[in-house]
Amino acid sequence: MRKSIHFLTFFLLAAPLTAQIKPMVGTYLGDGQRNYYGNVAPSKLRVHWKTHLGSASTRVGRAVKKWSGTGWTGQPLVIREGAETYLIIGALSHKIKKINARNGKVVWSTDVGDAIKGTPTFVDTGDSKAENRYVLITGSRMGRNCNFNSGPAYGLHGISYTTGKRLWRHNIVRTHSNSRDTDASAVMIGSKACVPLENGMFTVFSPRVSKAKMKDGFLAPKIYKQLKLYKNSDLPLYGSELSCESSPTVYRGKAYVAAGCGRVYACSTGFGGIGWTLDTGGDLNGTMPLTNDNHLLLGIERERISGQGGVMKIKPGGRVKWYFPMPNVRFYEWGGGLVGSPAVNHRYNSGISKDLACFIGVDGVLTLVNHKQLQPGVSVEGPRGKNRYPTPVVLDQVKLPKGSISTPLFVGNRIVVGYDNGMDLYQVSAAGKMQRLARLSGPMFDATPIVWNGRIYAGSKNGYLYCLGN
Repeated sequence: MRKSIHFLTFFLLAAPLTAQIKPMVGTYLGDGQRNYYGNVAPSKLRVHWKTHLGSASTRVGRAVKKWSGTGWTGQPLVIREGAETYLIIGALSHKIKKINARNGKVVWSTDVGDAIKGTPTFVDTGDSKAENRYVLITGSRMGRNCNFNSGPAYGLHGISYTTGKRLWRHNIVRTHSNSRDTDASAVMIGSKACVPLENGMFTVFSPRVSKAKMKDGFLAPKIYKQLKLYKNSDLPLYGSELSCESSPTVYRGKAYVAAGCGRVYACSTGFGGIGWTLDTGGDLNGTMPLTNDNHLLLGIERERISGQGGVMKIKPGGRVKWYFPMPNVRFYEWGGGLVGSPAVNHRYNSGISKDLACFIGVDGVLTLVNHKQLQPGVSVEGPRGKNRYPTPVVLDQVKLPKGSISTPLFVGNRIVVGYDNGMDLYQVSAAGKMQRLARLSGPMFDATPIVWNGRIYAGSKNGYLYCLGN
């Protein structure tokens, strides 16, 4: 009887609390459409607070490197609990953290064993136990002490939102790819989660603790299926550079994935497997936002193509609408094109056209286009220098102080853009011209920021998470 009373008391206390938990930004770039960046942007970049996220070592090939703060893509999640707002962020210090958005105070911090580069995904599993109900699907590098060639590589984790406890972990097996990490953010399609892993396997699984099974002394998630996102015929050109780093975009019940082998895949989480594919070439790193006319904007980095990298508008399951080539400019290991993701603005009411898109090349140029308007009579070479395509109307371009692999935020008529030594904030006029409102110089912003209630939350490789605004 006493145990029953204690259980009933816990349930009555926990139920009202958990019922108030609501994700406002629950995965990378908002949701499965990958085109929502928060609600209201500020007009200034004044620092309100900054929180140190820590540093830790990770193995890159044979070298051991110390990394700090957040890396690409590293966007914070925004979660509401009653009247309070919290951020969830993965850090290069190996830790996922829950942080109070009002003051930057850390609520809990959990070490997953290696650097976290990407963005977690918040899932409400409906579990009756409060600790197991809200799960953060979190990717990481393969494990600080992992032997790449043999042994387990735990690069995917389930973390309890309420307590920070690790609930399950998944071993990423070795394939032809040179990576066993997870940079991508999972997405839910029905009751199933799916994520492309850097070993090149599109993995469909259950995030529920109740479906997990004990394996090697720890719970492992139930795997429904895995689909290979490369072909053996890709190996002569790509070698082991087959990592899938982009997050899947959901359209009509299918997950569209930009894979490292230069191909876009339509993947089913049900009985089907891989359906439509589009072979563009290049290194596909960025995530594809869904536009208001149900197209995908694909960023292409120049690696392993004869032409130029750039941005391509494609119809899911269909053809290429246009291509926008970008200069072949060397920036670290990249040779041109786009590493981050394009951004669109149609989910906001701001008095300007809802048909706009923006993107930053590794050359440090921020470009604003109308993705529905084509330049009349103009065609450009595709990424492989063979097929020719129409190209969109360019409304404005701005040269940033440094190059960038970051993804901009397009919130109404405001654009937030991070780069290697700072961050800019622009306002877009009705004529499609960008006016700079503010600049913060110094921090490196590789990671994607998020906007909420007039504040920008952005992680930097200098070790800090910043809260910026008016």
